[in-house]
Amino acid sequence: MKTTHSISGLLLLAALGLGQPVYAEQPSQASGGKVHHLVVIWLKQHGDPETRRKYIEGSKRLSKLPGVLSYDIGPVAGLKRDKPSPAVDDSFDIAVSATFENKQALENYSKQPEHHKVIQDVLKPLVDHYKVYDFAD
Repeated sequence: MKTTHSISGLLLLAALGLGQPVYAEQPSQASGGKVHHLVVIWLKQHGDPETRRKYIEGSKRLSKLPGVLSYDIGPVAGLKRDKPSPAVDDSFDIAVSATFENKQALENYSKQPEHHKVIQDVLKPLVDHYKVYDFAD
């Protein structure tokens, strides 16, 4: 009886597709649609308004580089919520959202000498750590 239930359970899992890992669509190798570049930053002087201002002002130079369609930067919104949620992370200081025409445009942007200079000389000295999320349309 136990073996029958085990086999039935395995068949059910296989039929539902739960017996196999679930994968998101594989990243496109083509340079198709727009690419969004999201950077979330935690500063060494966490919460300090002057350090946030310095980062934001220094970062704006990156918005003028070739290939950038849009560039938004700002501090954590600090929204009031009815109840806390572990899904909401407002522990960061600043987030940057940039949009590029395609993957190649983002790759070219990151190789620009001015990009490297701003990151190394202006922004990196202010940053404790950061996360980057890139996704495509």
